[in-house]
Amino acid sequence: MDHRSQRSAAEVNDLRFPLTVIVLTYDEADNIAGCLQSVDWADDVIVLDSGSDDGTLDAARRVRPDIRTFDHPFRDFGDQRNWALDNTDPKYEWILFLDADERCTSDCAAAIRDALQSTDNAVGFYLTYRNYFLDRWIKHSTLYPSWQLRLLKRGAVRFQKEGHGQREVTNGPLQYLHEPYDHYGFSKGVTHWIDRHNRYSSEEMTLIRRLRDEPLDLVDLVRGGAVLRRRCLKRLRARLGCRPTVRFLYAYVFRGGFLDGRAGLVYCLLRVAHDIHVEAKLVEAQLRTRNGSDV
Repeated sequence: MDHRSQRSAAEVNDLRFPLTVIVLTYDEADNIAGCLQSVDWADDVIVLDSGSDDGTLDAARRVRPDIRTFDHPFRDFGDQRNWALDNTDPKYEWILFLDADERCTSDCAAAIRDALQSTDNAVGFYLTYRNYFLDRWIKHSTLYPSWQLRLLKRGAVRFQKEGHGQREVTNGPLQYLHEPYDHYGFSKGVTHWIDRHNRYSSEEMTLIRRLRDEPLDLVDLVRGGAVLRRRCLKRLRARLGCRPTVRFLYAYVFRGGFLDGRAGLVYCLLRVAHDIHVEAKLVEAQLRTRNGSDV
């Protein structure tokens, strides 16, 4: 019986795909198992923790004993991903980044394997994701699809801080995978989401002040790809007034958020509240700057 179990484990290892998955964690004991189970097809899995004290790493090892674990203090997502690329010695040249509250679906996994087996010049792939809230995929209110560079070739991509997230830096060609992974951003509850986005609103306020000083080329809205359009829209939105109202009308009415039912309405209202916090912090920062210059 033991011999059959060992042979089965060996066969599973032989079937694993030559890809390194790096999972970023902080107090994710409740989420990490589902995340790691969704990438059990990948041969090399790394967990980069930032000081968890809830048993996250123990829970991870119970699911997958062969994972490698590292610890690095979290400053921002760009810094954390760069540190992982530089210091965790990924086994393979292609790397998939996930967060613990994300799941790589079977369709997404198949698309990744197919893409890496057929690509000959791309250095990275943008992936999109489905946001879940109140047990429902919030398709319209979350402006699906949104793109993030999560699959990349080691040595070809770096990240830099952009608001509360990160922005990729590369000179190589990038492509898109259209099979989404799943994101459970409310897995720790609405209270945790609000607390996290209170911190994010301060970072967004700083980003908006910078974007207002950057040149705005509206041609990108027509001729640019999805990422260039998104960046142009960010610069445009940074210059607009009534951001909370604009967001609600765009997400709930123009993009069909009302089709997401009650969950979509509540989600839109949470995002509007977040924008109100950003606006309040912008006004506060402007007053502080004005008062400081008057001294």
